[in-house]
Amino acid sequence: MVFDPCRVHFFASLNVKAAGENTSEPPVPGLRAEWLDGVDPVRPAPLHLKHKQGDVFMNNPNPPIIYSPIGHCIYCGSTEGDFSKEHIIPLGLGGNFILPKASCPACGTITGEVERFCLKLMYGPLRNRLKLPTRHKKERSDNLPLELRKPDGSKEFKIIPSENFPAIAMGFNFPAPGILRNIKPNEACEGTLIAHYIDAELQEYMKTEGLRVKLGSISILIFCQMLAKIAHSFAIANLGEKAFHPLLSDLILGKSITPQYLVGGDVSAILPEQKNVLHDIFLQNCLSNGIEYTLVGIRLFAFMGMPRYHVVVGEKL
Repeated sequence: MVFDPCRVHFFASLNVKAAGENTSEPPVPGLRAEWLDGVDPVRPAPLHLKHKQGDVFMNNPNPPIIYSPIGHCIYCGSTEGDFSKEHIIPLGLGGNFILPKASCPACGTITGEVERFCLKLMYGPLRNRLKLPTRHKKERSDNLPLELRKPDGSKEFKIIPSENFPAIAMGFNFPAPGILRNIKPNEACEGTLIAHYIDAELQEYMKTEGLRVKLGSISILIFCQMLAKIAHSFAIANLGEKAFHPLLSDLILGKSITPQYLVGGDVSAILPEQKNVLHDIFLQNCLSNGIEYTLVGIRLFAFMGMPRYHVVVGEKL
């Protein structure tokens, strides 16, 4: 399936069997739309999590992990001016890995806009439900609108207390990064939309046949920019800038519109259950066509069974 990298608003119908229902057919997830190949269900998951080394957790009792200051911009290389700290995983997603003095104002503006899109339009209600951090506490409402689309195309909004708003996480099953598959950079984006949720929470609002619920808004290009920013800063924080030749800067700064050349999915194995992990991030090496690459594995909302991504940050030196 090929996606245009522009912004897409996803709606889906909920008039199908619930996942896991006793039937001769394979379990059918609760969300579908005509332009989706399908989505996966998620089992109920705990929302209060413990801390474990190497992962990021909600309600994290441990202090932030602060790396050594960089002193210049890790994105454009600028050495002049003031440099701000970088939350490797965005603060709004619960990230507590901090890289001080690592971004110039210009690059900070670009990465900030990327993160705001993803945090608000992809994950806004879920972040609110999970009580993840926000820099704009006054803007966080106690009630949220759930947008429904009727069979005749008209809209309906249900106002729901944020603690009861359906917990929906969106992501993608991507193929492996193109650079590892000898595919030249191109603008096409391939993958299957994955929307994980607790079925019963949505069924309550989907009692009319043909009614569709808005999952949120996504941009594959912007989502890959955020993954690239996370991977690049994580690799520099843990390996240093002399450990690899960086490849992600143009994608991070919006100068590239070929996101899946360097950002892709983990197709190596069936993912493990990580019931107590909010996000999982790690480094690994990959040898392809005689070149050894440094990769970062990223699994956002791992406890909800979301996909894992592989991001090629650079050629190993």
